[in-house]
Amino acid sequence: MARPLRILTVVGARPQFIKAAAITRAIDGPFAGRIHQTLVHTGQHADPAMSEVFFGELGTHGPHHRLLGDGSDATRFGRMMAGVEAIITRSRPDVVLVYGDTTSTLAGAMAACRTGIPLAHVEAGLRSFDNTMPEEENRVLTDHVSTWLFCPTASAVAQLGREGITNTAGNSPGIREPHVSNTGDVMLDNTIHFTEMARARPLLDHLDLRHTTFAVATMHRAGTVDDRPTLMGILDAFGELYHRTGMQVIVPLHPRTRKTLGEPCADRPGVRLIDPVGYPDMLCLVDAARIVLTDSGGLQKEACFLGKRCVILRDRTEWLELLGSGGSTLVGTDRERIVEGALTALAAQGSVRPTAFGDGHAAEHICHALLDGA
Repeated sequence: MARPLRILTVVGARPQFIKAAAITRAIDGPFAGRIHQTLVHTGQHADPAMSEVFFGELGTHGPHHRLLGDGSDATRFGRMMAGVEAIITRSRPDVVLVYGDTTSTLAGAMAACRTGIPLAHVEAGLRSFDNTMPEEENRVLTDHVSTWLFCPTASAVAQLGREGITNTAGNSPGIREPHVSNTGDVMLDNTIHFTEMARARPLLDHLDLRHTTFAVATMHRAGTVDDRPTLMGILDAFGELYHRTGMQVIVPLHPRTRKTLGEPCADRPGVRLIDPVGYPDMLCLVDAARIVLTDSGGLQKEACFLGKRCVILRDRTEWLELLGSGGSTLVGTDRERIVEGALTALAAQGSVRPTAFGDGHAAEHICHALLDGA
């Protein structure tokens, strides 16, 4: 029997732990014995509420390697890249796999590039066209050093083509021979897999929300939460929304957001600040909410997958498929735009369902592609 394909997966932030769960299920299920995965946690999200809880909740085994994640952004990036490079040098995997657009993504990508190991990028081809966002730089750089580019949508494939990244006919995937494919979105896989579990969670009862109309909101990006007046204006908008509709706004607080707010974090009338919640509990909240307000790329999609309208607290999004008929609207961080966007979403008619994100088997398509090209 041929030895299994050896994948070194690099994760470090909450969204990546969740995305990795989908491919891990495939590796442990239909691809058992054919693919062996080693998981590296860079330490980017070291807070247990944003890290350790996800491995248990999602049924994913803990990481095989953990790196230190403290220090400035530049220091952390250097430590991550050096740490991943050392692990690659020792273990010599067949493929390094990264997700999304975080500092951990770029650190894993650069380490793979420096050691000559083919790189697989899940969520390739996404662009917000906002170069002030570190995430945009991370996406572009990672795509341009990747061998396997696994796109969640057809528009992502088209964007790579505009940048000159296309399949090289007649050649197997290699360092300079990219393979681009539309596999669908692993987050749709996860939403389908975990929704029934999420609906059975006791969170709504614990928060006394079972028979209450509410919105759910999250903020964590630097442009949204690092400037205190901007953040306070967003919370004021949530308070105004409650004043005008009587609808509570439930806000699970990211540690970065809490740091800007300081202690104590006093709630406004109708605005409930709660501790961070795990992935199934967040699905539970979104599934029961009337609308979602967020600056998170992942939560934008989860809202759509669960049929909810989403007010995006950014001026641009990498998920263009969600705009218009996808049920999402961009409002930025301006108080009045947030309130009006939320009121418009509440008044909108018609259902919201995903149409562009695949068949719910993205993880299996990715595993097949890696095995076929190895």
